[in-house]
Formats: sequence, structure tokens, C-alpha cells
Amino acid sequence: MWEYIKKLIGGNNKKKKDEKILSREEYMRKNAVNFLKYGALVLAAFAVLRGVMVAAGGSVTVSNSVDGRELPIYCVETPEKKIALTFDAACAGGLLR
Repeated sequence: MWEYIKKLIGGNNKKKKDEKILSREEYMRKNAVNFLKYGALVLAAFAVLRGVMVAAGGSVTVSNSVDGRELPIYCVETPEKKIALTFDAACAGGLLR
């Protein structure tokens, strides 16, 4: 029982027989390989994300201003049948009390 508790706490700090102690050069080489591997993974993830953003860039942003004031757009004439769902995130222009 006590051996199990010591093992859980970390009292057994003995090296395993198959563990190899690395020289400084081997350690640096291993870290460099890991850095390049994970760096390539991160760059690939950014490339995929960028590709998704370019492919999904077909949306159009439209604004309407009269006398310098931004006004909401209530309808847009298009040849295609589309539905747009919007929310007033400004809480009716700050008139909420």
C-alpha cells in the first residue's frame, strides 16, 4: 500500500532502464526537429483557415448613410430569393433604460 502511495506522490524517481540520457547535441537536435514539426503543423492550420476564409468570402457587406448618419438597410433587391436575419445589437440605439 505504501509503495503505491509513494508511486502516486512521485517518491519513485528512479530512471527506467530503457531511458537514454541524451547528449547536448542530441537534445538540441530533438528540440529542433520538434520545433520544425509543430511549426509546420501551425503553418498548415493557418493555411487551411485562410483558405476557408477566402472560400467563404462570397458574402457582401453593404452600408447606408444619409447626412453622415448610419441607417439600417431594410431591403435589397436581388434576382435571387434570399433571406437575411439581423439583430439590433445596439439595443435600439442606446434608448433602453
